[in-house]
Amino acid sequence: MEGGQLYPVETLRAFTVQAFLRCGVAEPDAEVVADSLLEADLRGVDSHGVTRLLGTYVKRLRRGVVNPRPTVRLVDESAATLLFDGDNGLGAVVGKQAMEACIQRARAAGAAWAGVRHSNHFGACAYYTLMAAQSDHVGIAMTNSPPAMAPWGGVTPYLGTNPLSIALPAEAEPVVLDMATSVAARGHIILAAARGEATIPPGWALDARGRPTTDTREALAGLAMPLGGHKGYGLAMAIEALCGLLTGAAFGPGIGSLSREFQRPQDVGHLFGALDVGRMVPLEAFKARLGQMCRELRACTLAEGFERIYVPGEIEAEQRQRRLREGIPVPEPIREEFRALGSELGIAFE
Repeated sequence: MEGGQLYPVETLRAFTVQAFLRCGVAEPDAEVVADSLLEADLRGVDSHGVTRLLGTYVKRLRRGVVNPRPTVRLVDESAATLLFDGDNGLGAVVGKQAMEACIQRARAAGAAWAGVRHSNHFGACAYYTLMAAQSDHVGIAMTNSPPAMAPWGGVTPYLGTNPLSIALPAEAEPVVLDMATSVAARGHIILAAARGEATIPPGWALDARGRPTTDTREALAGLAMPLGGHKGYGLAMAIEALCGLLTGAAFGPGIGSLSREFQRPQDVGHLFGALDVGRMVPLEAFKARLGQMCRELRACTLAEGFERIYVPGEIEAEQRQRRLREGIPVPEPIREEFRALGSELGIAFE
């Protein structure tokens, strides 16, 4: 459900940057994190934008469990691999550096992978894969996250809703897959609670005993539903291994909670990939054939009840253009939180 007062993106960006600056974050880093959050909001992924995460990020910074001025360090490298240590800084800070380095390395080697350890929540994966697609590379990004899903057949939270994004360069807007390995990202449930919504759609969550629930409070105390049942569980475990074990980051219950635990760092791990399209096929031929595929997909016969077929990322791209024109909606409960946060930090928010 969407609703609330509309704010120009620059208004929200200015408030977000100032909030991070008041928490001791260096200005270039504050701008990077604000851009990552606002990009999620623009694309309609409000669960990963400023309307949910600003207060959480600021709270962790003010309690000293996130390093406001990290020294991002390149730990190891080869012709096609890099490993970064995020120094417990905001995830978008090391995330952007890692993807930029990955793209640069891919230009020389054809493809590259960059792992990250000792990081924190980095926002929406598409922020990073779009960087690659806009530079004519296939972009891949994934991250582990705090336990929110049980292994298939269990009720003990162990795996995160570990998201995956793949972006493809195209003739116009990139084709972008960005998905959690749960039916819905846990952030959507948290956002529903923040909006005061008593229920969530069926199929999103399980209660603490593993039974399907639409009660928002039961869902918050329970489990996220894996995408496709055992298949989503398997995919989440694979991402957990690639982002946690492969990078040396934490995994499973070793990852600190973003919103419920303010005593220890998260130690999240990320993995980024970039593939130079031109090393496989001519770039323009790839874009032309991808355009053909998209046109053919959209032209497929519609199922009953549907008015249009979209390709991945198309809804978000259209939402982005609309919100750039009209503004980003901030629900009233979130506005109140922002006013209170602004009062604490000495920043006006109307």
